[in-house]
Formats: sequence, structure tokens, C-alpha cells
Amino acid sequence: MAKQQIVTSLSEKVSRVIAENSRLEQQQASLEEDLKRLRSENRSLREKLDAMERKVALQSLGEGFSGGANDSAARKRARAQVNRLMREIDRCIALMNR
Repeated sequence: MAKQQIVTSLSEKVSRVIAENSRLEQQQASLEEDLKRLRSENRSLREKLDAMERKVALQSLGEGFSGGANDSAARKRARAQVNRLMREIDRCIALMNR
């Protein structure tokens, strides 16, 4: 009789472990899908942020040149931006000439 109880007890424990394993595998698959979705959403939001930052920089640059802002700091930032762009263009031309 004792052997039968041990076998029954082990069988129940194995069944519980198998059920828990199955539940955990499903949970893992769900979490992996969530992770993939969130990474995609994060990438999309970062791209939107970059686009917005470029728009703000261009608007600031435009305001510095248009005279809409009488702020000399805006003009200095605009000139600094143009100078950075010109240096970058010069570097690219130098690389192309090599």
C-alpha cells in the first residue's frame, strides 16, 4: 500500500510541475510578444522625437535668420548652426576628394 501512495503522490507532483511549466511557457511567450511590441513602439517614438527635435532646430534656425526674433542669442545660435553645417560639408568634400 505504501508504494502505491508514493507512486500516486509522485504522479500528482509531476502533473503539477508539468502544469506549472506549461503555464510559465505561455507567460514567457506573452511577455516576449509584449517586449517586441514595446521595443517597436519605443523605436517609433524615438523616431518621432528625432523628427520633432529637427523641426524645432530648423524653426529656431529660421527665426534666427528671419529677424522675427530680435534676440541676438537666436542669431548667434543660427550662425553657429550654419557654421557647423558648413564644416560638416567641408569634411565630406575633403573625404570625397581623397
